[in-house]
Amino acid sequence: MQASASWQFELEIHPPAWCFPAGPTWIAGWIFAPPENSLGDLRGWIDHHLFYGLHGLPRPEIEARQLHRAGPPYCGFSLLVKAPLGARTFRLEGRDAAGRWHEIFSTAITTAPDATANNPRPTLAAMIAEKIPALLRLQVHRPTISLATLADDMIAATIAEPLNTLPNPPFCGALEEPCAEGWIRYGRLGITGWLAHRSQRISRLTTMVEPLQEHRLPHGLPRLDINSVFPDLPDRENLAFVGHADLSFAPGLPVLLKIFAELDNGEKHLVFAQRFLPQVILGAAPPLPRLSQRTFTAAAWALDRAARRHGLKRGGLPALGAALKTAWQTYAAEAPVAPPSIRPVSVTTLATRATKPLNVVVITHNLNPEGAPWFILEYAHYLARQFGWQVRVISPVDGPLRQNFIAAGLPVEVIDIEPALTTKTVPAFEAALVAVAAQLNWRDIDLVVANTMVSFWGIHLARLAQKPALLYIHESASVRRFFAPRLAPALMPMVEAAFAQANRVIFIAAASRVVFARLEHKNNFRYLPSWIDVTGIQQFAAAHTPTALREQYGYPREAIIFANIGSVCERKGQHVFIQAIAQLQILLAATGQPLPPLQFLMVGARPGNYLEALRHEILRLGLNGVTIVAEVPGTYAFYRLADIFVCSSFEEAFPRVLLEAAAFSRPIVSTNVNGIPEMLAPEDAWLVPPGDAAALAQAMHAALRAHLAGDQTRAARAYATVTTRFAAENSLPLHLAVAQEAASLT
Repeated sequence: MQASASWQFELEIHPPAWCFPAGPTWIAGWIFAPPENSLGDLRGWIDHHLFYGLHGLPRPEIEARQLHRAGPPYCGFSLLVKAPLGARTFRLEGRDAAGRWHEIFSTAITTAPDATANNPRPTLAAMIAEKIPALLRLQVHRPTISLATLADDMIAATIAEPLNTLPNPPFCGALEEPCAEGWIRYGRLGITGWLAHRSQRISRLTTMVEPLQEHRLPHGLPRLDINSVFPDLPDRENLAFVGHADLSFAPGLPVLLKIFAELDNGEKHLVFAQRFLPQVILGAAPPLPRLSQRTFTAAAWALDRAARRHGLKRGGLPALGAALKTAWQTYAAEAPVAPPSIRPVSVTTLATRATKPLNVVVITHNLNPEGAPWFILEYAHYLARQFGWQVRVISPVDGPLRQNFIAAGLPVEVIDIEPALTTKTVPAFEAALVAVAAQLNWRDIDLVVANTMVSFWGIHLARLAQKPALLYIHESASVRRFFAPRLAPALMPMVEAAFAQANRVIFIAAASRVVFARLEHKNNFRYLPSWIDVTGIQQFAAAHTPTALREQYGYPREAIIFANIGSVCERKGQHVFIQAIAQLQILLAATGQPLPPLQFLMVGARPGNYLEALRHEILRLGLNGVTIVAEVPGTYAFYRLADIFVCSSFEEAFPRVLLEAAAFSRPIVSTNVNGIPEMLAPEDAWLVPPGDAAALAQAMHAALRAHLAGDQTRAARAYATVTTRFAAENSLPLHLAVAQEAASLT
């Protein structure tokens, strides 16, 4: 037994006398790392050949001795290595909590005379296009570690041979997400797959990506496609698992996911191990530094020197030059720029030249009862009420709001845009778009309005038809990050081109305009906040009392109701809301104060993995009074019957739900992200960081105390702010004027 970096370890399995035979060889043992210096990863070197290991495997006898309890952290590890002919040294290294690698063990080795060479290695040219942006993000993420060390870690991770595992009989199953890459959505890794045991019942499934956090995975969910492939498996129609794991990671470096299955007899087995590269597709990503040729060159040289240290070839100057050009383009596309000077549009700043009635095509990305489609429904209805104006609607996806558009006198046409969006090249995209354009009637059209960045293709349709176009942006994520799982990389420039081709691009939040500042073309960006139908809300409130609505929907009249309204999805953070409810109940239990019953509503659910994960989390935490309400065409009733409104979103441009909650005079607890501080100040609402369940619970507790004390100060301030600044009768004429201005441009 030896100690290094406050770690204790023992190598229990290794080649006799450290003489490696030909072919793969196991090395295994245990490492105890105290929680304050937990083992984040493990790797073994044989000369310049690197092998990742499996660390954090349960060793109950060691954990009982070192921790005086069961893990985590778990102490076991194993590596599968292959020593090439003539190899001289084996080294074992562990990564600490700060991301630094430490040598734990080193010894001289020999190899069998029939040992062979290891697999060929990639060239620097083959990897540098993606490694430079990743290294720049990593440098921002770990500023105290030298660029040379970070580059060395990144090159080492690229050439390492991972050790992934699948279930061994009598287990049977598949891990479907993550694979080589893992999609990170708002700080959480999505995990999906299925698992069965041929003779025993799986009582519990858990997953680990951090050394001290073990998450339970909901298991036994419906999975009907397995029956036809494995007809002999027990309970084969209920073998799916779907869940998430909170994940903090260093950009550009791989992460190990482990899944354990516990059986009825108490045995715990490692069933899946998958090393993957995290890719943030939704939510905050580690940032790039400001655009700088010097910074870029330093990163390129650091990677070049690291590659040479590890014996990699450059790969030829033409290939290397092309890769460097691609890397620079990626960096330039994502690097932050100086924030623009932003001020809202006013009538005096508009150069309105078109005063005639207009014939308008409005493109919405779907017809679901979500914030953006509601926005464009009210917008289109307002345009259609102008004398002589004609408005029709195009959507690639049908949905419940279609009837609302039709009831408002707005004809709806559903078209198939998938042939264009699923192409892999720009020529194929343009050809598919030409086919779509040929199916539409462009005669007499004066203006095309595309709503949301997802409808970028509408701007290209307008260009093909030689029509003026207006693009509304509701998103706050950059183009390449937002579309990473949706579009082929070659189509990203087509999305960015839509920002330049649109005659006007309207941002409903100043924070969103900053994200896309580098895409502005000839001063075509405008900042114009959204609106709220204050009059309609006041009329609804006058006609419906909270008591009557609670009786209608079956909620106790004496209950205190927290309402989280909006599409139930990862971006809205209802999983954080659930965690906050659990912590709020602990806070309330500690006070011992008698309270009326509490009810917690999540309104806007639609079927899917996320909804199932929420339901399992509610059951796991044993929460009472939590209700998930399906997506409904109108949500006014839930604002009216609620006492406190909660927004748990990770990302919001200018959320309609907050405007509506304020207009209903409801106290608001909300995350403080993107455009939210543009509508509400700390004096108007309880604002907390996104993803922080403890802070959200504290804010909900404060709002509850204010409610019980009859303190409506914040609610009154929010009502005054919203009804003054964002009333529809004040905002919609400005949106109309921008439409007229855009239609006059060629």
